[in-house]
Amino acid sequence: MLGAIFVLLFFLPVGLVMLVGIRCCRPGPIFVREETLGLNGRTFGRWRLYRPAQDESLFDQVLWRAGLGDLPSAVNVIDGDMSLIGPRPQSPGQDAYLRKGRPDYGRRLEARPGMIWPRGAEGEPSWSAELDYVARWSVLADLRVAALYAVQGLFREEQGVD
Repeated sequence: MLGAIFVLLFFLPVGLVMLVGIRCCRPGPIFVREETLGLNGRTFGRWRLYRPAQDESLFDQVLWRAGLGDLPSAVNVIDGDMSLIGPRPQSPGQDAYLRKGRPDYGRRLEARPGMIWPRGAEGEPSWSAELDYVARWSVLADLRVAALYAVQGLFREEQGVD
């Protein structure tokens, strides 16, 4: 929780620029609250920046490419629904679909979903890396995931799935 408060305070100036920039670039909502599965399968509303399906502005593209679209999820960390580091957040629909091909997929719900996700050897999000993270969680594992994320940088290609 303290980490999420730090993230919010650190990014407060960025957040204000984001809000003003979004409002100047497009009409419509700024935030959206998505139904997400949390610890032990409990659902909660995850805060994110609204991403238009069409007519996305250059400003929107930069925000999402920089990984700032999930910055409002820090509120969910403070509420205790999410963690700074943990498996990728999934909607109930995604969960139902992905469970069909992976009998061990449900183990992901033994940890709170994170704002930063464990990654595979190639630096891409990976189901196996997430399951390994849940099985072997430790403070050192969190520090390793955070360091890898910092080294790879915020700007990255769209997220892939193995």
